[in-house]
Amino acid sequence: MKADIAEIFLSYQGEGPYAGSRQIFVRFSDCNLGCAYCDTRERARIPYTAGQLIDEISAAGDFNEMSLTGGEPLLYSGFLREALPLFKGIFKNKIYLETNGTLPGRLKEVIDTVDIVSMDLKLPSSTGQEKGYWREHAEFVDICSGKELILKAVVTADTLAADIEKAADIIRLSEKDTRIVLQPVTPVEYGADIKRPEKASLQHFSGIIERRTGRAPCIMGQIHRMLGVR
Repeated sequence: MKADIAEIFLSYQGEGPYAGSRQIFVRFSDCNLGCAYCDTRERARIPYTAGQLIDEISAAGDFNEMSLTGGEPLLYSGFLREALPLFKGIFKNKIYLETNGTLPGRLKEVIDTVDIVSMDLKLPSSTGQEKGYWREHAEFVDICSGKELILKAVVTADTLAADIEKAADIIRLSEKDTRIVLQPVTPVEYGADIKRPEKASLQHFSGIIERRTGRAPCIMGQIHRMLGVR
């Protein structure tokens, strides 16, 4: 079985509570969504077998976690079922899954081999899509029970408080040690019309989540882009 992988590289995690951790990133090529703020639309397509992936990781150098990112890694759940046990058999490092949280059925196939799940809460008013994925997000959170879970929502100048309230309903379903991140959007070249939220909006959104869940979110942007690293 093969997967289309855009790139494999060593860098530093730039989002959420693992920001600054040296990771090896495995970026998968495809995605089932088309968010307005996506910063990785242009992707190479290099077919890898599980063995080829492990060989390249083995030659890459030292890292703390392996980050599966994209695109959407869970589109390749069959490949991951083959590759992740091989990784676990060689490395002691944790597996960090970055996902849009819309494919719970695929998550079930690999959850036993994943250590950390960083899941996006896709807010329709942020993504520019009509459809929300609240049912899928709720199921996703349930499957992640017992795993280290990070819930992240990208917010823009167009983000609606109503979507933040729905996100808070999903957060309430998660375990108490789940970490919550509100991420102000990073405008990118092909999304020049996507604007950052005002400080007052971020504070308002944070307050909504804290009142509805009893948990205060972290507010942080993409640190790697601020520092100009990959």
